[in-house]
Amino acid sequence: MKIFDINEQILTTNPKYMEMLESMKKEAEKFCNEFHDSPEYLSEWGHNYFCPEDGERLIFDLDKPHEHVCQLCHTVYQNKTFDNVWRYFYRNTAILTLMKLATLYRVEKDSKYLTEYKKILGFYSDHYVEFALHAKDKIVDESGLTVDVGGAARLMPQGLNEAIVAIRIIISLELLKGELEEEFLEGLNKNLFIPITDILIPQITHIHNIPCWLNAAVGVIGLYTQNQSFIDLVFKGEFGINEQLKQGVTGDKFWYEGSIHYNFFLLEGVVDLMAFAQLHGQEFASKGLVEEMLIRAYHYAFDNDILPNPNDGWPNVTLKSYEYIYCLATKVFGEDSEVGNIYKNICANPSERVEFPLSKPFYYNNEISFERMSCLPDLDINNRSEIKRTSTCFENSYFGMLKNDHINVFMKYGHRGPSHAHPDKMNIEVMVEGLSLSRDLSNTGYGSKLCNEWHRHSLSHNTVLVDGKNHVSTEGGKIVEFNDTICHSLVEDVYEGVDYQRRVEISDHGFTDSFGVESKEEHQLDWIFHSEATLLTEVASTPAKIEYDAFGYEHLKDVRKVVSSDELRLQWKLGKVTLTSIIDTKDKDVFMAQTYDNPVSRFRTAIILRTKNKTATFNAVWEIEK
Repeated sequence: MKIFDINEQILTTNPKYMEMLESMKKEAEKFCNEFHDSPEYLSEWGHNYFCPEDGERLIFDLDKPHEHVCQLCHTVYQNKTFDNVWRYFYRNTAILTLMKLATLYRVEKDSKYLTEYKKILGFYSDHYVEFALHAKDKIVDESGLTVDVGGAARLMPQGLNEAIVAIRIIISLELLKGELEEEFLEGLNKNLFIPITDILIPQITHIHNIPCWLNAAVGVIGLYTQNQSFIDLVFKGEFGINEQLKQGVTGDKFWYEGSIHYNFFLLEGVVDLMAFAQLHGQEFASKGLVEEMLIRAYHYAFDNDILPNPNDGWPNVTLKSYEYIYCLATKVFGEDSEVGNIYKNICANPSERVEFPLSKPFYYNNEISFERMSCLPDLDINNRSEIKRTSTCFENSYFGMLKNDHINVFMKYGHRGPSHAHPDKMNIEVMVEGLSLSRDLSNTGYGSKLCNEWHRHSLSHNTVLVDGKNHVSTEGGKIVEFNDTICHSLVEDVYEGVDYQRRVEISDHGFTDSFGVESKEEHQLDWIFHSEATLLTEVASTPAKIEYDAFGYEHLKDVRKVVSSDELRLQWKLGKVTLTSIIDTKDKDVFMAQTYDNPVSRFRTAIILRTKNKTATFNAVWEIEK
């Protein structure tokens, strides 16, 4: 069975694919005509490609290696770091161009595409060991391969990215099987693949998402070149792929780091490896577990396919963001499998795909993935069964999801450790009639100012802060009660001696939210809720200072103290839906503020309740007006 293949008849008769091929041709020809790279150029970490002032992404312009423009404030930056990050994007574009050239050659049989393919890949192969061994911005030697969590690399800024492009190179070669001279292939193995594995294998030393990618790359190289030592290391090794998944996946079938993006990011490499294992007849003991992970992730999503987004990741991701992973998995498991049915339902969702900025997969117009074109170009998405998603407690991952036809509420009540964790115990995300009332912002690139000053602070989440500081615990919590309508959880020692309880109950007309704090000593407690709805009520208030100037408080805008008695009743507009919130404000100071959304060009309205006590309960009711 072929995995990656090109069906020339479908691609040259279907108008959408014909448009895609024409676009690929223009992009590939332009890149090839202007291709220029050199070992003297260093690549740097993509997470640094964000505006220093407002945290927004910079625009990668293939024609402007020394001009980097913020897409929000339009400031033009010129510095070496951004030039080096541009080089990382450039090299990723070069590897994606190989995939385009291989596809075009398969469709048109024009030797010019094969010539350009060999020119680009041959350049990187012939000069690979001349590129500096480095980890992000640090030049290292062979003893420093693990100096950084992302590892060291030559072409790319870290071993993680080297693994990603290595797999994409092999995919392009798979498309050209039988078309390249043996001498060229032997040169690739000797000059490129063996040196890449020399870098990656020493970095496979622990259970983490990055070693999963390294395993995937070494495994795909081993399967393609039939290197049994690589195959044995990946499928039988102490930190090989089966051990990674056995130890790193929770009982709920989620990756332990608690981020839905890292869950799928890891699955991208794993599914690539699984596809090549099937292609080469290699047993993959964790294949069933991978299938469960893909199924479980679908049931983790809100009913509108938007994904709850705790911890590090990218903002606003949906199941369609990861369509290409489900596509390749469907090729492996079959169109009539449960994964295949899920994939068809994801494709049938009319929403636009939300993309992410780094290690971008190959898409045409952000609509058709390379995987869809090469694996399942004639997939019939109408031949699918409806899937009902219900309230589910993911108790091993400390997530609870409540659902009915009108309200979805997600609660995160614990962590499985510090890796990629945000200090956001008891955060909730809320969908009303398929629209986001409040969601987790996740974060922008790690080098971004607001990532570390806002997104990674407790204040940017819907929770309670003690004495204006971040939560300190990265331990798990407990479920007190969970059923179709109620999620009630408990977390002890969120701060030393401070316990939290939160109880959310949904109904057809809204939800109730009760947040309890118990402490051994008196503290100042701040409850915060960020609303994406438009506030309709005119609120009597006066300008105010919030007292704190760190842990995100410095980024609150237009802070006002609200004149309130025992209850604050507010009316909101969310799309075509009108909502009323009734908030118990007895014995509490009430503030309102504007807070950064993600992207930072938008703001949310935050309600803050403050009290100084050992114990406190914060109660809110949200009702849909019929």
